[in-house]
Amino acid sequence: MDYRETDEQTMIRQMARKFVENEVKPVAMEYDHKTDPKDCIPWELLKKAAKLGLTKMAIPAEYGGGGVKDLISLMITVEELGAGDNGFAGTIRHAIGLTAWMDTLCNQQQKDEFFPKIVEDDAFLIAEAMTEPNSGTDNTLMAGVPGGAMQTYAEKRGNEYIINGSKHFISNGGIAKLILLHARTDRKLPLNRCRSVFLVPSNSPGLSIGKFHSKLGRRLINSAELFFDDMRVPERYLIQKEGEAAKYLRQVAFQAFLIPATMLGTFRACHDDVVAYARMRIQGGKPIIRHQLVAAEVSDMRVKIEAARALLYRQAWCWQNQYDYDPRLTILIRPLLNQISGHMAYQVQEILGAPGVDKEMRMEKYSRDLLTMIHGPSTYAGLIRGAPDWQMETNEYVPTEV
Repeated sequence: MDYRETDEQTMIRQMARKFVENEVKPVAMEYDHKTDPKDCIPWELLKKAAKLGLTKMAIPAEYGGGGVKDLISLMITVEELGAGDNGFAGTIRHAIGLTAWMDTLCNQQQKDEFFPKIVEDDAFLIAEAMTEPNSGTDNTLMAGVPGGAMQTYAEKRGNEYIINGSKHFISNGGIAKLILLHARTDRKLPLNRCRSVFLVPSNSPGLSIGKFHSKLGRRLINSAELFFDDMRVPERYLIQKEGEAAKYLRQVAFQAFLIPATMLGTFRACHDDVVAYARMRIQGGKPIIRHQLVAAEVSDMRVKIEAARALLYRQAWCWQNQYDYDPRLTILIRPLLNQISGHMAYQVQEILGAPGVDKEMRMEKYSRDLLTMIHGPSTYAGLIRGAPDWQMETNEYVPTEV
């Protein structure tokens, strides 16, 4: 594996970093501090990102997109954005990851219908809807149980599907113009034999938006409830074959790499700000970073970040180059980063003391963002850590939407 960046990757990193420094960091805390989650959505910032091409970089060039297919380049982009604000970066990451997803799995007619709309509209966002009030990790753990897990149901009638059910904590759910909706197409079969994915425009009759979730951190990314009441979706919006999503979703691992890359960016920014504070803060007649315990904590943060980065980028390189790729390691990256995230939130408070809980300090926001990042497939991954190889290999692909 060659760790040197290509000229194009370096250019992408510099472009994203400049955008973060000039546009994201100056306004992130202002949006974060708003009380109503609807007011936390940084529309002007999102439109600037779209004009720069960030939301469209994975769309093929023939549709007017950036045509970037290199996974490492996409990861570099969201890592840099994560250093500005993890919530905002999550919104852009969905645009990048899900359009790459669509380019791989959608048919020509579907691409021809939706890609031009995304390119032309700077406010066009996408959501992926899986999680339900009673089915989160169960969508994997109970995927082989007849009738278990996801309950949102799509019934075929003529040349359309009638969909009923609900989702919650859907990132971009309340503001997306297109939803990639996961539903079962048989009430009795195991989910891994009847999962289907549909392209659902946000103006579809029968689709309604519930509350916007008010979260502890990552407040710049919208999370919302979705309800489907006899929602009608044309058959042409079914992605690939009915009931076979568990098979074809294995082809796309974009979000499995982009989510951790975004977290790495936030870790790096947090570490850098802690170091800057520790060099400035004088106690005992010297900067606190020169006290051994503080220096040890800062070093611990740095080595964990670099270890996680090495594993993540190696796995991404192996997946992209189809060389020595082990999907089990990819599944375990997220719980590793969850552990780092939780411990780093503790370290921030331990090193900063009272300033670490001052809402005027960026470090207070980092702590909330770090704690809010601790969710997703970590429970599932923990349950299979000690599983025999044959069992781990039979588990279905785990899409992630946070």
